[in-house]
Amino acid sequence: MNSMPPLKKLISPDEIQRRVKEIASLLDQEYQGEELVLVAVMKGAVCIAADLLRSLTVPVTFEWIQASSYGQKGATRGDLRIIGEENLDVTSKHVLLVDDIFDSGFTLTHILSKLAKKNPRSLKSLVLLSKRVKREHAYEPDYVLFSVDDHFVVGCGLDFKEHYRGLPGIYRFESEPL
Repeated sequence: MNSMPPLKKLISPDEIQRRVKEIASLLDQEYQGEELVLVAVMKGAVCIAADLLRSLTVPVTFEWIQASSYGQKGATRGDLRIIGEENLDVTSKHVLLVDDIFDSGFTLTHILSKLAKKNPRSLKSLVLLSKRVKREHAYEPDYVLFSVDDHFVVGCGLDFKEHYRGLPGIYRFESEPL
């Protein structure tokens, strides 16, 4: 990875933690006295889901599915693959789908439609980032921690060719990666 361009910080770890606590407080109010099922879209949602899980005070269970459309290809979307959705039991439960980034909207809307067929009591979505781009889908996530311009971003679970996920903040490359 030594040929990667330099990174520019867009969102600090402290800003992320502040927003996670704000959103967790809203969710605690909304689901007071209820149990919530967090369904994280892996691998990208690993950091935000863990942060949220630690910040909620309502009873919460954790599930995950794996969705991949980039993988080793880098910045170009490939075919969407979803693994694990068939094993989820969310019937009559409050479900919050947690994803890293809302870009085209394709992945999130596809997963939500699959989960809706499982008859949850309620179904909402939360994303760490929403890109300011024109989308084919009218859907908007229920909870967005941050909006960002249309750059390729990494950190806090977001990767480039499986690297940079562990960065504690959100960064963009000084020049777009290949």
